[in-house]
Amino acid sequence: MNSALTLVSFHSPSFNLKQRPPSRHQQISANWGTRQQCSPKPIRAILGSNATGGLSNAYHGGNALPSSPLTDVIQEFYSSINDKDMTRLKKLLAPDCVVEHTSYYKPLDVKNTHTYFTRLMAAMRKNVKFAIDEVCQGVEPTVAVMWHLEWNGKIIPFTKGSGFYMCSSKGESLLIRKVYIFNESPLKPGKLALEILLFVAKLFDTLPKQAEAFLQNPEALVWPIVKLYKFCVEPFVVYLLAYYIHFWSFVAQGLTMVLSILYNILKRFV
Repeated sequence: MNSALTLVSFHSPSFNLKQRPPSRHQQISANWGTRQQCSPKPIRAILGSNATGGLSNAYHGGNALPSSPLTDVIQEFYSSINDKDMTRLKKLLAPDCVVEHTSYYKPLDVKNTHTYFTRLMAAMRKNVKFAIDEVCQGVEPTVAVMWHLEWNGKIIPFTKGSGFYMCSSKGESLLIRKVYIFNESPLKPGKLALEILLFVAKLFDTLPKQAEAFLQNPEALVWPIVKLYKFCVEPFVVYLLAYYIHFWSFVAQGLTMVLSILYNILKRFV
């Protein structure tokens, strides 16, 4: 990845992710049609706390922020998410777009990709926004982005992440065909991560055949647990639920009876 990418440095988590013109996608397509190869160029944005508001599209000296078809696509991508505009977002995704997300075991096809971004927009609600920290643009139509989430312009802890985007041209349009998303883990194991790695490495070295079989099919490790659940737990779940419901129905009846007796006693004295 390093050989294919050139650093595009941002000093601010600031993209103008609001008030985008409705013909933005057409503008990107027109730019891409006249420039099929994107040569890397450094891009900077000014410092500021308006990552979720206005556009910081200038150097500190006041020069305009340079753009390219790739950075325009990425800016429009995050802008549409921040604006909760799924229609705009779909126009940027190729029909065969695939998303590989570290939170999922398997890649998301285009249908699940649309579902994922729809749920993401709903989870972000109105005030949570993406803010861009840094971008690496490749000679080929590839872009790597580092970002974090903000609420009302305030950074949300443990929400850093990065995305790697592979684009392709369809006619005069530049579309995103593959996305890799890496999220920051809220768990910070520190040295424990190295201890776990050491343990796993020793275990693999001790049992190389079993390690190879596991790495070829990691999901096979879960199947014995699933089978155990189906044979030993699942048959009794219905009976346990029925017992649980009856138990609390008896408790409710008992409480009702006690309260009724107390009410009648108080009624006589009052």
